Amino acid sequence: MKFLINFLLIVGIIGLSHQISTPDSPDYVGGVVEFNPEGFQQPGVQRIERNMEAYMQIIASEEAQDVDIMVFPESTLNMKNYATFVPHPDDEVAPCEDDRYEFYLRNISCAARMHRKYIVINLTEKHECTAEEQAALNDTRPCAEDGLSHYNTNVVFNRNGTVVSRYRKFHLFGEAGINTTLVPDISFFTTDFGVTFGHFICFDVLFEEPALELIRANITDYVYPTMWFSELPYLTAVQVQYMWAWKHNVNFLGAGANNPAVGSTGSGIYAGRRGPLTYVMSSTPMRRLLVARVPKAHTLTDPYTHDPVAVKFSEEEMVDLWLKRDHLDIHTTKLIDVTQQSGHEQLCFDTLCCHFDYEIEFNDAIITDDASYYRYHLAVFDGVRTYDNVATGGVLSCGIFACPTEDLESCATRFNATDNVVPATTFKSIKISGTFPSESHVLTLPNALNNLILPINLNEINYHEGEERTEDGKNVKDINMELTVARSDIRTFAIYGRNFEKDGQDVTTGGANPIAFSLMTLLLVFTYTFVLKRFD
Repeated sequence: MKFLINFLLIVGIIGLSHQISTPDSPDYVGGVVEFNPEGFQQPGVQRIERNMEAYMQIIASEEAQDVDIMVFPESTLNMKNYATFVPHPDDEVAPCEDDRYEFYLRNISCAARMHRKYIVINLTEKHECTAEEQAALNDTRPCAEDGLSHYNTNVVFNRNGTVVSRYRKFHLFGEAGINTTLVPDISFFTTDFGVTFGHFICFDVLFEEPALELIRANITDYVYPTMWFSELPYLTAVQVQYMWAWKHNVNFLGAGANNPAVGSTGSGIYAGRRGPLTYVMSSTPMRRLLVARVPKAHTLTDPYTHDPVAVKFSEEEMVDLWLKRDHLDIHTTKLIDVTQQSGHEQLCFDTLCCHFDYEIEFNDAIITDDASYYRYHLAVFDGVRTYDNVATGGVLSCGIFACPTEDLESCATRFNATDNVVPATTFKSIKISGTFPSESHVLTLPNALNNLILPINLNEINYHEGEERTEDGKNVKDINMELTVARSDIRTFAIYGRNFEKDGQDVTTGGANPIAFSLMTLLLVFTYTFVLKRFD
């Protein structure tokens, strides 16, 4: 299939001056790149050359002139067969014109130097593995026969093209033939404009280490290369980036690989509780630079009110973005009767119980014979899920999500682009409340999505976590989440959490339809295999 790539580079929302940010500046200029890489039809070296050339065009573009730090996505530059050595940051090496390193690493180092920018890239790294080094690390895993380890690695260049930080991905999403470190790297770097950035990669964001270790170290700004595969109803790309940045009140620069046919898209810049500065979820292949002036952490005050959507797509167009579906069939659920003006329900899964209160305005006058409209289910879950058979993780959730029909099997899917979908149901108010564990191994966040597969602005939501208290010998807290603005485009509205203590345990199957569960698992395995072939 021939893709039409849109090379238009766009600039974010705030006017930029022509100067490098300093430690005294109240902000800095950040850039993230949504990047569709060259297709697998290209021979390996040609693919890398063309990806590298596109990177360098973006770095040199007029739109990037004022950018202090630019982030490129995960896995859009090279492949394992063309891996490169990466200098250790302690060695203070600039790979530019250093033949020990592959041409693409050298050239991007030179570009960082020439254009005086911090550049963050992600690549496949090779590293000489020795028995002596393994012993020093207390790592009993044997080296490969060829003496090389391979890592999914972030590389950070400073304005001189020197490698000042690297991070090797710990939570791999499959990625056959890629190694991990024995324990997660905790990687961060400090810039000449007085901001320290932490960084990790893609799937890492859903786990405690290294992401929350950086939070505990009081790191306030993050760069995040990703090749995310979005999933309804809780884990689409920008939805995840936004709720993580908001929860921790940190600046977050996320750069996403772009291939909507397999569910990959999603880049943005977020200023903690002030909200998103700019973001994109795309239904078409594209290469875009998103730029915004980012307030330094100490200035995170009033929420933004501007429209952060960098590129707008219609609901019909967004159907071209392929989306996975969570295993909702094992959740405790109840269909909402949208013809009733209000509802008050309590649902429980094991020991987690949540209360749902809502007011609805249902417009049956717009429902004609050819019209379709979304129904909604309430859902509660406290158990262990699989992430495409790659890993398992503990999840807690209390939410409302949209469904094309009254059947649960339809939930977290969408109507076709040709369907006449009408906004028959308006939620005038929603309030979800529950008592959740208050432990260091539990992370809870607000989670809300609209029909354009974009996050609902958390300025329209009251989310509150109460003080820790003891109940039946356990530390708990009450969480309330309330919609404050009437909306007719809700796809997800939920309190969502991760229980890291349950990671690696067997998947919860109680209440599941075993046939449906097995078919969904097979579909996800097939999809992931296709994705690996597409990008390898």
